[in-house]
Amino acid sequence: MKFLPLPLCVLALWLSSMAFSQSQAQRPDAQKPAPQAGQAAKEIILIGEMHGTQETPRLFSNLVTLAARDEKKRIGVGLELPILLQRLIDEAVKKSATAGSFREQLLAHPAWQKINDGRSSEAMLDLICETLRLAERQKVSLFFFDTETADREEDMAQLIGRRAREQGYDVTFILTGNIHANKAPHHPLNQKIVPMGHRLEEQGFAVHSYDVGYSEGETWMCSRTECGVHHLKGWRTAADPDAIRGEGYDGVLFVGPIHASPPAHASVPVKEAQ
Repeated sequence: MKFLPLPLCVLALWLSSMAFSQSQAQRPDAQKPAPQAGQAAKEIILIGEMHGTQETPRLFSNLVTLAARDEKKRIGVGLELPILLQRLIDEAVKKSATAGSFREQLLAHPAWQKINDGRSSEAMLDLICETLRLAERQKVSLFFFDTETADREEDMAQLIGRRAREQGYDVTFILTGNIHANKAPHHPLNQKIVPMGHRLEEQGFAVHSYDVGYSEGETWMCSRTECGVHHLKGWRTAADPDAIRGEGYDGVLFVGPIHASPPAHASVPVKEAQ
């Protein structure tokens, strides 16, 4: 399995979206709807993260910013956050809201306040605001896709697929938990889970999935006993001898040491747009 260090991983990911193999995307598969004649399958790039770090949202933001430079492609950007918050995004884009006013509305929303697994981190809030600025300039289209339903894998895949088709995205970048990003028919560490990534492939999309690797550090997450900063052992920079860890991914983006990003609350200083 490929390990891509920063910053080469960002460039490599975007180049893959510019020049991926159409023959691979159109490989016959009885379970996948074939693209219309003369059309390549639309691309979805999944970045699977451990929630609650500073590094992965920053990586994803750099990737989206680079992708937005291509004015010939329609770019979708999806984040694993409650769809109840989508109205705030749509209103902010429509009214060209400042980063400060948008932050206040988002932080005050009950759906944001209920998130306790690292997806409401300061780093994630920065990512949302940076992507929102691109959306206001019509460089990308930003959406949230966490349905918070019982069958999240299927329902989130359906929502992403429907959004990508209706909006006509050429490439859709998705930041999600690494379990959801997996493409294996059954998750290699939990055979009961049919991951979102696999379900997107079943819809006929050309899905590229990358897990995020890291060296030793800390993340903000909820364990079985408490929510807070937790120490994590690091990945190896060479392929893990246990191949099951890499099953269902096209590669690993290695971000180096990780640092915890705590939840963003109303006390976080307002950062106005530059």
